[in-house]
Amino acid sequence: MRSSAYTLLVLLAVTLINGIPFATDNGDSDQQEMLHRSLPDCLSWYWTQPDPAKFQAQTVKPSCSISPTFPPFLPGGWSVDPGCDASKQPNTCDLHKGAHGCYRNAISTTGPGAQACYDVNGQWISDPWKGAGTLDVETPLGDAIQQGLHVVVDVLPYYSCCKTSLFFQKSTCNLYYKRRPSGQCQN
Repeated sequence: MRSSAYTLLVLLAVTLINGIPFATDNGDSDQQEMLHRSLPDCLSWYWTQPDPAKFQAQTVKPSCSISPTFPPFLPGGWSVDPGCDASKQPNTCDLHKGAHGCYRNAISTTGPGAQACYDVNGQWISDPWKGAGTLDVETPLGDAIQQGLHVVVDVLPYYSCCKTSLFFQKSTCNLYYKRRPSGQCQN
């Protein structure tokens, strides 16, 4: 287990370092370097990802509507996502613009999980461009190593595909959402 943890941390460090632009003689080289890296990174990530259906089959479907008071827990083991906590509005949900609050769920502290986001009226959001949650191939609900794995597997690809590329951003971001879809809700 220790060697796996160390390998994961090394992988995380290498991934982060490769995403950091280094100075060159050109004054705006940092931005250009990030732009040139993000598109190939996103495309290679997309083509190496398996069908998300196998991970979605291992997750719990969220409710299609919840109380607009946004309780701390929802039926089925869903708990408030600290990154999009309705009680902290308007200073939250930066990665889910349009959502008023999100919840996370995982059957285990390792492996896949899900994120469900809701509008101000407590209605589940399915459109990623309106603040929907996403599938997590690696849940962030485990220990520090699991959280690091979540960053490498689910968060960094989001930045490569949706945040650091100015060229084809909507197209590359749609690639991310094809591999990390919002899933389906149930009543």
